[in-house]
Amino acid sequence: ASIEKEESFKKKTLINLGMAYCLDAEHDSALQQFKKAQEFDSDGNFVKQCIDYTEILMKAFQLKAEGDCHFAKGEIEKAKECYTEAFAVDPTLLQSKINRAACHLAMENAVFCIEDCDAVLGCLSYERNRKKLHHDMDNADGASILAAVLSPKPRTRRTWIVTLLCRRAAAKKFLRDSPGALDDLLDAESFIRSSDDIDKHMLAKDIAVLKEELRIA
Repeated sequence: ASIEKEESFKKKTLINLGMAYCLDAEHDSALQQFKKAQEFDSDGNFVKQCIDYTEILMKAFQLKAEGDCHFAKGEIEKAKECYTEAFAVDPTLLQSKINRAACHLAMENAVFCIEDCDAVLGCLSYERNRKKLHHDMDNADGASILAAVLSPKPRTRRTWIVTLLCRRAAAKKFLRDSPGALDDLLDAESFIRSSDDIDKHMLAKDIAVLKEELRIA
């Protein structure tokens, strides 16, 4: 019993280390920890799920990185293709769809931009409560727990929401839906906290411009 307890402790420690590495997107190091934990996993199921999901993450992050590189070079179509493939590999990697929305906007595909923004905002509206996660390593789904651990923290989540609302507002303005654009910008402004690293002055300026356009005091 003492040996089983010690092995269980080692396994949980290695799994927690693996998850910590995943949080820093150090997927190679995460895989090393998970594979070490596999030695202490009686049925091998939970840790195998963590390994499988980490390998998916690695592929998706690589595709996203390639998309970022193409976008920086102004190769928007190639960037969009990479983000699309990244999201297909891992639908929990919301950054890929957030960035694809930027590609649609840059290509003046406003309708598709709005669709991507709507989809991600819908996902972000269901904020996960990490306090309710129980790390029962013997019975839980490893991939689900790892995905929950990697879900965006409140500050990151707010930044994404503000980015998406502003992006959607730009797309609506392109479609000459100024009232809809103003609603999105006002919603974005309401999400910002004083500690957030977001250009509040630029947002306020854009709101003022739209209010003047719509003759709103």
